[in-house]
Amino acid sequence: MAFWGCALFALAAVIWTERGHAEPSDAGAFAPASNRALVTHRFDVQSEHGTAERVLAVWAPPASADEKLPVVIAFHGKGESVLGAARGYTAWLDRYQVDRAYRALLAPPLLASALGGLVRPAELATLNDELRVHPFRGVVVVGVYTPDLLVSANDPARLQRYAEWVARTLVPEVQKQVPVASTSPRQVGVDGVSLGGMVALEVGLRFPDVFGAVGAMQPAVRGREALLAALAERARSQLRQNVRLMSSDRDPLLPVTRALSAELRTRHVGHQLVITPGGHDYAFNRGPGAIELLRFHDRALRELSE
Repeated sequence: MAFWGCALFALAAVIWTERGHAEPSDAGAFAPASNRALVTHRFDVQSEHGTAERVLAVWAPPASADEKLPVVIAFHGKGESVLGAARGYTAWLDRYQVDRAYRALLAPPLLASALGGLVRPAELATLNDELRVHPFRGVVVVGVYTPDLLVSANDPARLQRYAEWVARTLVPEVQKQVPVASTSPRQVGVDGVSLGGMVALEVGLRFPDVFGAVGAMQPAVRGREALLAALAERARSQLRQNVRLMSSDRDPLLPVTRALSAELRTRHVGHQLVITPGGHDYAFNRGPGAIELLRFHDRALRELSE
């Protein structure tokens, strides 16, 4: 069954996929609010330079004792890169408040406040309709320090080394350290915002055997649209990935995101382009960004095993 996707903000979404649109469905009332408390776990992974790299995993225990959760590696923006590795790795929890978005998805219906008010009424209704049909089951969100790879964007060897570290060292270690993390092939996604959006694309598209879902929010990819589209085309020739681009109507990088989407369409790479209200700021990260990161990977990664 093809992935029906997470066009959470339907009125603002432009979608290029090999599937149709999901129609809203009245599936009755929401399930009772979840009492699953969030768990945070910090641990060290050997970095690409041989030193200890601090990592933060956040999840809610699965509803079933034998269920394993998909994993999403979450990259932060350039503003957190300047903080250094000792502080930057907690960005998605401390600065972007992914825990708040997680709790909101576990206890639907969502209110506009869960998205910082950056949602139109019809879009919120569509999102809640989807949550009735496909309740949020949870993912393991893994925060890791994101180096400023923009300074080496024209260094393919540097990008390849970092991508290899994420795919071949970080992901297996997360699957060992987190007891509820799925070890099934490709039950891992990557996502990120701004600088992190570019890094997510560079990492995820280079290793389709590891990453079943690749997301990028407001990605800082100016000048790399054709190169990334070529990576996506090559990845698609190997294994299918669920790909989602996201921006907002006041994001200075919206034209860049649209240009990348156009390059993907030219190469017939199926993907979603989701555009929400908002700017390029923490309000977006804490609202539509955090909700979309969780909801997209919850559905996209599970679809690969269904």
